[in-house]
Amino acid sequence: MIRTYDLFERCKRGEPKAQKMLYDIFRAKLMGLCRRYTRDREQAQDVLQDAFIKIFTNLNQLESPEKLESWMKSTVVHTAINHYHRTRKHEMLFAPAFENEEQESNEPYTDLQNFSDEYLVAIVNELPDGCRVVFNLYAVEGYSHAEIAAMMNVTEGTSRSQLHHAKHLLKKRLKCQDLTHYYEKFA
Repeated sequence: MIRTYDLFERCKRGEPKAQKMLYDIFRAKLMGLCRRYTRDREQAQDVLQDAFIKIFTNLNQLESPEKLESWMKSTVVHTAINHYHRTRKHEMLFAPAFENEEQESNEPYTDLQNFSDEYLVAIVNELPDGCRVVFNLYAVEGYSHAEIAAMMNVTEGTSRSQLHHAKHLLKKRLKCQDLTHYYEKFA
């Protein structure tokens, strides 16, 4: 297997085979990251493509191969945020979500053993865009409200409010699915 330093240096020189190898190594992980910030797979693929263009264009700015993965993840997150700003229509930040949440769910996820990663991504993706992005940045990526506010061009208060609203909607969804008793049991 090729050493990371060699691959890194070859990519910096713009070698297509090395770039393809780097893409193949990180594609799945970075696609998962893109999926958290987009509504569907097609948007995620667009973000991933844009991110890899930025990665290969700006790779010369990175001096150490040890920082490559974290730098790539950061590039993907920033690309996803830019995509969010470009595609966002004049929507209200607190748009309704989970419209049928008062109805009993017919979904097959009534027990924690059946709770899949895909289902978790799906319920987070149902959040209004602002809530979804803030939730992912804060709860998954670990950014502070100050950092989120700067990235999204909002106030820290808006970031906090979006996170609170996202948590409220997710809790409501879990309650609708009758899963809160499982959560409370293990929390």
